[in-house]
Amino acid sequence: MNIRQKRLQNEFQALSELVSNSGGTLVIISTQGNPPYEYVIEYRCKGIERLQGNDPVFRTNHRVQIVLSNNYPNEKPTAKFLTPIFHPNVYENLNICLGNYWTNAETVPELVLRIGKIIQYSKDILNLGSPANSSAKSWAQRNMNRFPVDTQTFKSQIVWDDISSTGSSGTVNISFSDF
Repeated sequence: MNIRQKRLQNEFQALSELVSNSGGTLVIISTQGNPPYEYVIEYRCKGIERLQGNDPVFRTNHRVQIVLSNNYPNEKPTAKFLTPIFHPNVYENLNICLGNYWTNAETVPELVLRIGKIIQYSKDILNLGSPANSSAKSWAQRNMNRFPVDTQTFKSQIVWDDISSTGSSGTVNISFSDF
């Protein structure tokens, strides 16, 4: 097993633990590859599907496809909603803007948590400075008092037991709280 495959395997194990400790609010719907390089994750939390006038229409099930390229972790993953969502950091084609920078230290479980916070309009993740959807940005700026739209929090403490200078990882331990 090469370094990338080992990391993918470790991250799959860590994500599986995260999901099993989520109380049903996260579900791995499907994976591709062994170890997985593609996931469909379902989030069971409140997010905004669309607007009706100025009022949000909420949805409580969100599906996201995460694809890890052959250059992962040196290249950021791609992530796309498979269900409708209205958010400043999600393009109208449902691709998620993950920002201009990527560090290979970020893991799949951390990305899954970050996307959960995006869904809920968590203020610590909301980026109005570089919007992917300008109409969602305008609406969000006028409605900051409505955020976050859900009281669930996506928190974790991820501890890397072994990180070598090549960026490969050993065991990943996740303790999950306040999900």
